[in-house]
Amino acid sequence: MKNVFVGRQPIFDKKLNVYAYELLFRSAEANNSSSAMPDGDSATTQTIINTFVEIGLEKLVRDKFAAINLTESFILDIDKIPFSKDQVILEILEDIAVTPELIDAVQILVDKGYIIALDDYIYDPEHAPLIKLAKIIKIDLMAQSKQDLVKHVKELKKFNVELLAEKIETFQEFEFCRKLGFDYFQGYFLSKPQIVKGDSLPANRLTVLHLLSVVNNPDSDTDDLTEAINTDVATSYRLLKLINSAAFGLQRKIDSIEQGILLLGRRQLASWASMLAMSSLDDRPSEILRTTMVRAKMCELVAEKIGATNIESFFTVGMFSALDLLLQRPLPELLKPLPLSAEIVSALLENEGLLGKVLACVIAFEKSDWDKVCINDIPAEEFTIINIEAITWAGAIIDTL
Repeated sequence: MKNVFVGRQPIFDKKLNVYAYELLFRSAEANNSSSAMPDGDSATTQTIINTFVEIGLEKLVRDKFAAINLTESFILDIDKIPFSKDQVILEILEDIAVTPELIDAVQILVDKGYIIALDDYIYDPEHAPLIKLAKIIKIDLMAQSKQDLVKHVKELKKFNVELLAEKIETFQEFEFCRKLGFDYFQGYFLSKPQIVKGDSLPANRLTVLHLLSVVNNPDSDTDDLTEAINTDVATSYRLLKLINSAAFGLQRKIDSIEQGILLLGRRQLASWASMLAMSSLDDRPSEILRTTMVRAKMCELVAEKIGATNIESFFTVGMFSALDLLLQRPLPELLKPLPLSAEIVSALLENEGLLGKVLACVIAFEKSDWDKVCINDIPAEEFTIINIEAITWAGAIIDTL
């Protein structure tokens, strides 16, 4: 594992309670806050990865908002924004040209529920359409005189926006801005940026987590799923090999992921892609993979036995229940960036609902905790039969791969 870093500077409200944290790019030189900056897109990408994948949003901001700088390419290509609107403030950088295309893109983000902030903003009446879409406008105290600042505040107060004074370096500046009517405050006088360190997942684990995020996102379409699987060449190859094996018994040869999706269905192929991606973690003992596959198949077979619907969800729950073993991270942390349904998440973390009960029952069987191996009055001997079937199935799949 290697260390990763994110700069974090608090944003305070009028009562000096923390409202949000601005998250800043920091390189591996953790003790050098002015470490060399890559280009804007790379810095934004790295900050997002370090925040949501490596360190975790909850660890960085707890229950506060996270303010993240976005470059023009991220705003114009909304698919590049991989996180939900909850707990996030999107900061539009001051060097981005205000064009009709930008206005349209920001309108889409607002319609989706994102909070928009304009960073280091200097008032321009021609920017009125953009100002109307923003909730917060950040004003750099070092970029203008007090007289200009007063004029800016007076003009911006005409809009339904909240004002944030940044780069406050003295008590006098804080008091001046507070009396001027600013809503939020940020700067070295209040708190310098802190550097938060985390451990990076190795590259192949990042690839797996990205693939899991795409294939398990109900909003991703066939093209998204195909692209994500094809990007991981090893998973793509092994998936096609598996689909064309005797295990599936298909009458025709499948020579593309897209054909596989059309023939098998999106949900089934997504489950298999997830399983194969996790099995590509070659530093994990093979027995963990075998246990994962047996558990997933047992959950599916038990669900069939009790007449449950959405059988694929039971397979997914069984498979994802071992994600912490495969990726060596706490399960809640790994599940957070994945767009799984609330039902699946609660089953995995709390054993809630029918999904959770089936999972708990299967895990109890693994542990020989016989008093807990019970669901819908299925006889104990039936679980042994199901277990043998699952072991046989997992063995055949592993031999195929």
